[in-house]
Parts: sequence; structure tokens; C-alpha cells
Amino acid sequence: MSTSSSHQENPEPKKVQFPLDSTAYQILDEIGFGVSAVVYKAICLPMNNTIVAIKSIDLDQSGADFDNILNETRTLSLLSHPNILSAHCSFTVDRHLWVVMPFMSAGSLQSIISSAFPDGLLEPCIAFVLRETLNAMSYLHDQGHLHRDIKAGNILIDFNGSVKVADFGVSASVYEANLSGESSIRLNDVAGTPYWMAPEVIHSNNGYGCKADVWSFGITALELAHGGPPLSNLPPSKSLLLKITKRFRFSDYENHHNKNYKSKKFSKAFKDLVGCCLDQDPNKRPTAERLLRHSFFKNCRGLDFLVKNVLLGLPSVEERFKKTRALGELMKEKGINSEDDEDEEEDDEGSSARQRAKHRRISGWNFNEDEFALDPVFRVEPQGDSAVKMVPFGGETIIQDRGGIVGVEGLLF
Repeated sequence: MSTSSSHQENPEPKKVQFPLDSTAYQILDEIGFGVSAVVYKAICLPMNNTIVAIKSIDLDQSGADFDNILNETRTLSLLSHPNILSAHCSFTVDRHLWVVMPFMSAGSLQSIISSAFPDGLLEPCIAFVLRETLNAMSYLHDQGHLHRDIKAGNILIDFNGSVKVADFGVSASVYEANLSGESSIRLNDVAGTPYWMAPEVIHSNNGYGCKADVWSFGITALELAHGGPPLSNLPPSKSLLLKITKRFRFSDYENHHNKNYKSKKFSKAFKDLVGCCLDQDPNKRPTAERLLRHSFFKNCRGLDFLVKNVLLGLPSVEERFKKTRALGELMKEKGINSEDDEDEEEDDEGSSARQRAKHRRISGWNFNEDEFALDPVFRVEPQGDSAVKMVPFGGETIIQDRGGIVGVEGLLF
């Protein structure tokens, strides 16, 4: 048999037309769900039982208008890149929108980490995944699109090591991208998931551009390194932003920090990569294209390393989902609420400065390179006639008054 064909470039594969009829698909298992959508593993009967994933969006339950829901499918139909999860087709079934996509057999990175790597992945595995994610981001930005929800939960993997960025439900077009990585039209609406949101997205009155994705990418790097994003001990509810900006307590941060950020060794190159992504000033963050040339990726291992150290022996996405759902139902039966209780009552007027300090507002974030963590910095305000100042101590900020150290503070976006 001639092997000459192996030296030729493969022609661009012809796009296969998947059927636009629900009877052409057989649902096998539920593998994910959200507020208004369920994801199924299914087979496409006319396509030789090809395994697919079907995202079924309940149009009545969704808070978005139908045109906004179609944003994801429109975006997917316009984008073509090896690291972006495309859609085979989409159509309506009663009051549901079905989006038929390739089935990524290993599931999301978030699912993989939470079930098998609670303390995070090995650095070479992180490097491979981040490089593939940057390839997708660079392509998106070149096409004039922001993803606006980069996180491990939206990075999918196949058991062959293929990495694809998914979920373009809150993505946006900026119409025209330039070499700086910023859009000529800046966005103002808040979109994404709070843990990963860039400071300029939280305060979107001044607008934001592609560099918001770079911040989220930096948070995702911390998520892969430690098993969760900063502040992930707080629930991802609508009240999270309120809790962060108004009632975030140092004890919340301290408990999370002690639990999640164990002593781990990371390379200087990795720390530098994350540090430049988490610059408070979006103009100082590098573009996705520039990040691909960072020294951290120079000795990046291949997908074989990822398969051997992450995917080999990993339970299927169906098994992991069933286990997660069973745990959720058990917690519900026992009356355990995943949401935090509402904010405590305000302190009495006679409460001590220490108590007040624990409820200071965050005024920003500092990347702690030594501990490879994102530390909140709390706003310090004068209390009465007593001058209060910030004193750095061991990477934290201590509040002092005339009576000595009274509390710990840290910043708000």
C-alpha cells in the first residue's frame, strides 16, 4: 500500500448536513443541566448512529428573549476552528431549541477536576490545556468576538485529548478587532460568571473589550492549578456580586484560602503568565496572540501526557454526572442549602473596629505570586476621629488604629 498520501495535506472536510428532525435522534443519557437547558448524549440514527451532544434549551424557562438565545447558535455557525466546539445544526422542538453538537467524551475540565483532581492538575497538563484555549481565544478575537465566559466549565475535552472551548451563550461581537486586542466598539453590559469576571466588566460603565477574556483566562489558570477559582467557596448566585462588593468578609477569604491554596510549587514562567493576565489595567494585559508566544509554552508537553495523566482511567461523563446529581439530591433531602444565607444583620453601633473591619468592601485584587493566588484588597476608611491605615503584612493588609492592630482588609474591583 502506498504511503505517499500521508505526506499530503488533508483536504478541508466537507460539512455534513445533520437532520433537522427530533425523530432522527435517540436520547441516551442526560449529561448536564442548567437553569433553562439540559444536555443529552444521543445518537443520530441516519448518520450511522453517530454519537452527538444535544443541548435542549427551554424557551419558556429561559429569561432571555428568543433572539438572544439564538445568539449562541448563530455564533457557532460562523466560527470554524479546531479548538472551538461547533454546532452540527439547530432547530426547535415544541418550545425547546435543540442545538446538536459533537460529543466531547471526557466532558468539561471543571467536571474532571471536581471529580478526580480537587487540588488541581499537574503544570504540564495545565500548559497544554491553556495553550489550546488561547488558540481558540486568539481566533475569536481575530474574528471580532469576545467569549465573555472563559472558565474550566466551558473547556471540553475528548478522551483522545482534543480540547475545545464551548458555550457561546453570552458571547458578543465587537464588530472590528485591531492589533491591540481591543475592539473599536466597547461593550457595556455585564455578562459572564462572577468568579471569572474582569474588574472592568463588573464596572462596565467605561466599557470593556477583548482583554476581559484575558483576565478570565488568568482566573481559569488559577482554577486549573488549585482546583477552583478564587472565592469559589461562595455560591455562584446573583447575590454573589453584592456579597463581594458590599459584605465580603475577610473570614470568607481566609477560610477559602486556607482550604484551597495549599503549598504547591509552580514555575516562574507560569506565575509570570498568570500575573500579566491579572493586571488591574486591561491595557497592560497582553493579547491572546501574544500570550501564545509566552515562555511558559515553549516546552509544552503533547496530548499524550494529558491523556496519560488526566484522562486514563477517568470515569465517563455520564458516570460523573450521575454521581454529582445523586450527591445533590442527597444534600437536598438532608436540607443542606448550597446557597449562603442572606447577609447577617448589620453590626450594632457599639461593635468593635475588629468586627467592622471584617465587613469592609473589597476595592481591588492583588495577584500574590508567592502563593500563586488572587488576594482581595479591602477598602480602608477613617472611623470617627481615629486615623486608620493599611499595613502590609505577609502578603495581607492589616488595619491599625491607636489601639494597635484591629483587623484585616483587602480591595474591590
